[in-house]
Amino acid sequence: MLQSVKIQKAIDAVEDACGHCPVCSPDCPLAICKRQLGGLLYDVKQMEEMSSTSECS
Repeated sequence: MLQSVKIQKAIDAVEDACGHCPVCSPDCPLAICKRQLGGLLYDVKQMEEMSSTSECS
């Protein structure tokens, strides 16, 4: 399983745990987690994309 799929599952789990407050605080641990996992997902997708293009060459 690709790392990006595992990270997306983690993001989905955090989203499920979120209470969806009317006003989300940037200090909320779940909001922090979602931001960090989103950044990690972006980086991993970039790495996977670079890896797949280098394998084809």
